Amino acid sequence: MSLNDGNRNLSVRRPGNPQEQDSGFSDFSRSNEVAKAPAESNISNDFDEEAYQYGFTKRATRKSGKKEAFSKKKHIKLRLILGTLAGLVGVIVGVVCFGFWYKEYLLNQITYETTASNAVITIVNEEGSTVALSKVTETTRYELIQDDPIKNFLLIGIDSRSKSYNSSGTGDRSDVIVVMSIDSKQGTIKLLSIQRDSYAYFPGYSSPHKINAAMSYGGPDLLQATVESCLRIKIDGYAYVNFSHMAQIIDAVGGVYVNMTAAELDMANKYVKDMNSTEWIDSTGQDTWLSGIQAVAYARIRYVGNGDYERMERQIEVLRSLMKQYMKLSTTGKLAAMDDVLSAVVTNIDKSDIEKYALEFLPSLPSAEMQYLQLTIDGCYNAGMYGGEWSMRCNWNAYVPYVQKYFYGTTTDFDEVKIADHTPALEDCKTDIPLEQLIH
Repeated sequence: MSLNDGNRNLSVRRPGNPQEQDSGFSDFSRSNEVAKAPAESNISNDFDEEAYQYGFTKRATRKSGKKEAFSKKKHIKLRLILGTLAGLVGVIVGVVCFGFWYKEYLLNQITYETTASNAVITIVNEEGSTVALSKVTETTRYELIQDDPIKNFLLIGIDSRSKSYNSSGTGDRSDVIVVMSIDSKQGTIKLLSIQRDSYAYFPGYSSPHKINAAMSYGGPDLLQATVESCLRIKIDGYAYVNFSHMAQIIDAVGGVYVNMTAAELDMANKYVKDMNSTEWIDSTGQDTWLSGIQAVAYARIRYVGNGDYERMERQIEVLRSLMKQYMKLSTTGKLAAMDDVLSAVVTNIDKSDIEKYALEFLPSLPSAEMQYLQLTIDGCYNAGMYGGEWSMRCNWNAYVPYVQKYFYGTTTDFDEVKIADHTPALEDCKTDIPLEQLIH
């Protein structure tokens, strides 16, 4: 119904029209909801801000909570990884530091006879005067054969039972004279043994003597100079060991194995007795096991078989077995054995070279195989009683090419070596024997 009141028109809704009523109520409700929503939101935010001011934490959404948990786990994992790495680094550093310390400890067990670069090495000559060794050493026209990877070291065995023995190495003759040639490039070790009764001229002496007397007259320096002069090769240093310490070295690797004959057993036991020991040898044959004392006694046997020649073979046999037993040891076993070995050594070899060859090169070898060449060579020497003593008169000039070929694989020109009387002439020497037939 419409009522016309002047210019105004008024509309009156009829009761009973639900559609219109619902529509109006619905619009009203929606407007109320819209009005309420901001108010409720403001209340919630106001509550959170107020709670935060009093030390409470703001409410986090479920999504932000997951992010925080993930971040926390990631942080813990990272800490564990970093802690483990730090522990490993600490262990590695500790092992390396211990290795350096122990290596230095081993090297310090050696007795070094090193001299300053400007120091003068002296000997007492045949007139009893002290002279510089360099002043009496022969000057040669040809340079000595050399090759950088190859180093030659003189190994000397002495016996302190002599009454004239002293700690400098003089006062007694050398029972063992071996040149050990190490080729660090090829990874080989070659041994050359020299007969102790071989006659040779010493620097500073006008008359020849048995080569083992050089140790007695002028110590290891004179013996080294004599070997260099006789073989025309460079010797890079010496190391000598007293027989009284040799037993200690052999026991350090667990003993050695040799081929013992019945005649050798009887003689070896006499030497065992001489050393005031009761460690009797009671077996013979191939691979006879010997303790340190027994092995030293075996190596001293001289009056069985072909005299000094077979004596040298026994010494090399013991040395080879010693090397094999050492190579069988574990890493820790090698270090423990090296402790005993190095403490028995007196040397003029530089400390850095000892470290390189004894502590690095030797343990790295795949096997303990060593070649061996023994001087003398048949037909190149005379042996017998000369001037009231038994000696071997060797023609060193016949030996030199063999030694050069053996160590270096080639030969070069060299100055003629002075030889003693009763020595066979070079043209009478058997210099056509193939080297391979002489190597053991």
